[in-house]
Amino acid sequence: MNYKEALNRCMFLCSKKEYCQSEIAAKLTEWQVPEPITGEVIRSLVAEKFVDDYRFSIAFTHDKFHFNHWGKVKIRYQLKQKKLASEIIQQAIDGINENEYHRVILDEIKKKKKTVTGKSEFEMKGKIARTIIAKGFEPELVFNLLKMD
Repeated sequence: MNYKEALNRCMFLCSKKEYCQSEIAAKLTEWQVPEPITGEVIRSLVAEKFVDDYRFSIAFTHDKFHFNHWGKVKIRYQLKQKKLASEIIQQAIDGINENEYHRVILDEIKKKKKTVTGKSEFEMKGKIARTIIAKGFEPELVFNLLKMD
């Protein structure tokens, strides 16, 4: 695949959804595009604003928080896996509204309370906490909100 074909194919992909540079690089590798062409294509996509890691991180964080109810820990980890800069990740995480964040945790606690069974209140709260923490919410915050609930 030559430069023009790779660029057009990537532009088509990027016009449908947000991608970060590492995802595009992975696609180009999958398509067996030579390394020098991969670099050129990515530079062109960035220059033409088809790919923007900051924009991607904001969209990713928004979607995973609002639709999947992921916590900051899980979102940060997933963004790191995509090889994004720490500053970009932090800015995206900072964009999450704290009141809404707490509300989501409380909603998840209430939802889990309906289905959890246990011999004691302590055991039930432990099961609830493990579930919420597994979604990427901070353990200390989960336990504090569980006490309030």
